Amino acid sequence: MEYRVIPEENFYLKEIKNTCKLIINLNLNFENLKEKLKEFDSLEATSENNFVKKFKSISKRVAILSPNLKKFLIEKNIESSSFINLYSILSVERLIAEFMDEVIKNKYYNFDYNVYEKDFREFIISKEEQSEKVNNWSEASKKKMITKIKAFLIEAGFLKKEKDGSYKIIKPIVDADVIDEIKTNGNKQILEIMLY
Repeated sequence: MEYRVIPEENFYLKEIKNTCKLIINLNLNFENLKEKLKEFDSLEATSENNFVKKFKSISKRVAILSPNLKKFLIEKNIESSSFINLYSILSVERLIAEFMDEVIKNKYYNFDYNVYEKDFREFIISKEEQSEKVNNWSEASKKKMITKIKAFLIEAGFLKKEKDGSYKIIKPIVDADVIDEIKTNGNKQILEIMLY
């Protein structure tokens, strides 16, 4: 997995749920998915460009989900659906997965349940030192990635913004079926990061 700047991507929970519903209900494969998503306006795209952007992001995420995870994404509660969606994001976005592992998990294990702006900046600085690719990103791109990390983890229920500007680490409650399915048919390394 490479480091990528993803300023145009969002959490897309509704869109990934709609995509999974379409795949399951119409028994679709990847070859005809794009056409059917357009036909049914499942991505609720505002333009052709918006559709292409959403499809590119969502198709990568859906591709790593087992049939049962697709089903659970639709049927389970919002916490479990958000967990599955974040799992799919972490499976394709290295920088966000490493933030979860190196910052969130590490702080939680050390009984430090708050993330501060300096933690986000220090994480990006450490990635600059480790990766020429990250080092070559513009300052604007680095700031956008910090914004995306925050947004994804808040929407997934792993962080909550506090009044003082810090972020409280939350440990979401997730359906055991989801955990078991990932253990059996998914990426156990990503699951370990998420179950800190």
